[in-house]
Amino acid sequence: MISFINIKNFAVVEETSLDLSSGFNVLTGETGAGKSIIIDALSLFMKKKIQPHLFRDIDKKLIIEVMFNIEDEEIILRREATKAKSVSFLNGNMTPFVKVSELMTTLLNIYGQNEHIFLLNTKNHILLLDKFCNNSKILKDIEQIYDRLREKIKKSQELKKSKDMQNEKTDYIKFQLNELEELKMEKGDDDNLRQESKILSSAEEIISNSNTIIEEFYQGENSIYGKIAQNLDSLKYLTMYPEMKPFNDEVNRFYNLLPELSETLTNLSGNIEYNETALNIIETKLLKLKQLEDKYKTDLNGLIEKKDTLKLELTNLNDIDFFIKNIDKEIENIFLEYKQLNLKIREKRQINAKKLSKIIEVELSKLEMKNAIFEVQFDEQEPNLENISQKGTDNIEFYFTSNLGQEVAKIKNVASGGELSRLMLVLKSIIDDTKNMTYIFDEIDTGIGGKTAEFVGNKLKSISKNNQVICISHLPQIAAFADKHFLIKKEFKENNTFSYTEELSEESRIREIGRLMAGSNLDESILKAAKTLIENTKGNN
Repeated sequence: MISFINIKNFAVVEETSLDLSSGFNVLTGETGAGKSIIIDALSLFMKKKIQPHLFRDIDKKLIIEVMFNIEDEEIILRREATKAKSVSFLNGNMTPFVKVSELMTTLLNIYGQNEHIFLLNTKNHILLLDKFCNNSKILKDIEQIYDRLREKIKKSQELKKSKDMQNEKTDYIKFQLNELEELKMEKGDDDNLRQESKILSSAEEIISNSNTIIEEFYQGENSIYGKIAQNLDSLKYLTMYPEMKPFNDEVNRFYNLLPELSETLTNLSGNIEYNETALNIIETKLLKLKQLEDKYKTDLNGLIEKKDTLKLELTNLNDIDFFIKNIDKEIENIFLEYKQLNLKIREKRQINAKKLSKIIEVELSKLEMKNAIFEVQFDEQEPNLENISQKGTDNIEFYFTSNLGQEVAKIKNVASGGELSRLMLVLKSIIDDTKNMTYIFDEIDTGIGGKTAEFVGNKLKSISKNNQVICISHLPQIAAFADKHFLIKKEFKENNTFSYTEELSEESRIREIGRLMAGSNLDESILKAAKTLIENTKGNN
């Protein structure tokens, strides 16, 4: 809902602002005062280009600022323009016009001006009809079937595209698979090969070091083993001291370990032989592994997983005809469900469309449109996989005439601004499940008066219980229902015209209602009648 509007340097407005009610707001003023300026200003959020004639002073900045209150959130939209460029803002941050415009259209609906009329967009006709039909459940079912169908169709298209490229893709997969299988390595083989390479390339050093250790530790004339053997009895003797016993045990353990160490080193060095051929084979294999790891950007484990994936992909490619056949059968079955739901919602819409037409014609007759005819016309489209949608396949459009003897035609071709406003008023009163929206009605009181005007005021007031309503009017019967009443004034100063808005107090409001009733010749009886009219509308709320 709009809580505040500020306008600068726009048309005949130098600067004006409105602090709006969340309920029913009415704007009145004398003929030519510029009552539609507020709508024209808000419409700039739906028009990217701002024409030069809309600047009051072409050398100054034009500013339109609107604050919305959505539950606990404040949203501020702003447009600034100079003769050179225009800029849009959302909550103080520069924002692309398209985003600001899209947001504005979700928060605001204007009826009666050609800038932005909900009913002129035929896509909204099916939305209104479905609300009247209470089609939310079946629409949800259709949407779910539609999503499943689109998913399967996409998968089928991907498979068929894969089939078209099957030979080329199969050859490429086989090439990749072949080079991975030629590696002939399993998990952990890379570490083993690197260890073997290290041993083979260091064979001479390993044998030399092993022989040295065997000689010095065990077999040599002056080996450690021999020296310990000569002193074991002496060490044992010293175990009379308790603190020496652990040392005796450790020396004995080491003494017994030396023959095992010698035997192990003898076996190891005996099995090692420098083999250039074997080393070359290992190095070649490790080089091939490195090349494949770099190519596929992974390690040996990743290469093994890649190989398994390629095998599965190759199997799938070989079985692609089978998969295509299966998924096309699924599409056929889901499409049958879609067609059944499409027929069901079509029948429900057609039955309720006749009821809606009758109700609307009755309501329009109360608005002094006794000859109005309203029809919902169907362009039945049998479903195919190209025309399916989440709302079914039929095209629905509202047709209308207000003149006796005239054929109905598309609303967008024949309805005037005032007729569109009244049509929308009737539709909103019949099909209204929205909350916290802002609706602006202009020209809604064209050609009506008396009880009809009171009927319109009552309906606008009813809509304003859940949504904000802004109405431009010249009828006292409508203005009397307002929660807030604004007067659009025009003044002439120094050969210039100035328009501005003024929120009316209770006393000022009575005088303005009186002016709407009897013109400028106000007397006590007129003011009393105006006050009574306002009080009576409060009784109707």
